[in-house]
Amino acid sequence: MPMTSDAAMARRRSRGQKALKAYEQTAFPSEPSLLQHDGRYAQALLGALMCDLEHYARSQRIDFSAAVTTGHAINLEESAEAYKIGDQVRLDRHEGRCGTIIGWHTADQTCFLIDVPGLPTYAEPAAHLSPAPPFPQVNTSLGMVTRADQAECAYLQLTTRPPLPLMPSELDGERRALLTSLSAWSGVPETRLLQELAPAAPQRPLAAGSAIADFPHDIGTGIPPSPGSTRTSCQPSPRSGPTQSA
Repeated sequence: MPMTSDAAMARRRSRGQKALKAYEQTAFPSEPSLLQHDGRYAQALLGALMCDLEHYARSQRIDFSAAVTTGHAINLEESAEAYKIGDQVRLDRHEGRCGTIIGWHTADQTCFLIDVPGLPTYAEPAAHLSPAPPFPQVNTSLGMVTRADQAECAYLQLTTRPPLPLMPSELDGERRALLTSLSAWSGVPETRLLQELAPAAPQRPLAAGSAIADFPHDIGTGIPPSPGSTRTSCQPSPRSGPTQSA
């Protein structure tokens, strides 16, 4: 995917800001600017500018709708080029949650695949993404964690293969700090993260006698019962489903 430079994108934003500010000064020549202080005001002012531009276009017999469609298409293309795999982004349409770009797919438009900690993968166009704030760094026994994907990996490693010299209280503190940072950054509650990031409990092997109970009666013929078993029939026994450790 080709990349539009950050400098080029910054220049485009700057030109747009100057155009809107000039329009504000023309519409309200004796009033102080409110563009940097009130988002609803800025949106209303932009709408007024678009309205006036459409009036101008009609007077000049310019196809305003075609111009807007072309500009929007160019914007989508350039916005898509501004992101790459590994970028941390905010999902503007999903409660401001944050995640990491892990890929993209292209149909009518490019949609980025966003890995949000503890949630299913999102697919969002670049127009509905914005740069995420920096991840709250966490100093762990595995090293300094500076990204969300690193935090998830570190949490899993501390849960399944913790460093041997680490005391239980230290281990718990590091895991808790990672969950706190992941939750604060991603917008996903800690309880959800704790549930989703917990490794599944390993399945214990069943004894031969217990396994027979899960199959038709005749399959058990010739298989000796487990040591100490007093079961004489092969009726199915209730089994609990897989569990997750916290």
